[in-house]
Amino acid sequence: MATDVKKHTTIAAGEAPKQGALAKALLSISDVVPTANATEQAQIVNALSGTDVAVSTDRPLTTTRGDARALHQIEVSRGGAFVPISGVLWFSTLAAATSWAQANPSLLSVGDRCVAANLDYRWNGNAWRGVLPYGEVWAGATAASGIVTVNHPLGAEPAAVVVTDRNSGGAPNTRKIVVSGVSTTQIQFYVTNGGNALASNPVEFYWLAYPA
Repeated sequence: MATDVKKHTTIAAGEAPKQGALAKALLSISDVVPTANATEQAQIVNALSGTDVAVSTDRPLTTTRGDARALHQIEVSRGGAFVPISGVLWFSTLAAATSWAQANPSLLSVGDRCVAANLDYRWNGNAWRGVLPYGEVWAGATAASGIVTVNHPLGAEPAAVVVTDRNSGGAPNTRKIVVSGVSTTQIQFYVTNGGNALASNPVEFYWLAYPA
């Protein structure tokens, strides 16, 4: 057997064609393999592991995955997890994206992108960080301390938070809402009326957090 210029296994000059040699030659062709799902992808990787064309950095395996999103169905493995050729990973939650990154750190480079829960993130070398501002409308009652706590998905402390009162709920004309604390997952707002905490009262406001 020999290797041609496209790195296919082929019958060497002067070698008599044999069924086994032809099978090896065909197996070495780097075509795009159709698969239904990740289970079938894994089965193909396992089947190739004992051959001369095992999936590796030098010989990646490219597949189409039928249950992937339509624009990201072509995926490649270089001996580890399959990743979309589009370069954009997709996860249902930020927690799922974090788990994947922890399991496959060698596949990520600074600046790589993923989408989680319909939000864009970039890999900073250690964690996924949101790249676009995120905000919501909050409506409910303040705590006894006048505090309202909301969750944010940016993956780090926001660089800035903007809050706009919707003038709905308790004391809409005289109350004041300020940001009183931020963390990697939450933002706290302090609601006052006449300088005192507006305790256990309805309030409604917009908030917008900017990524660092």
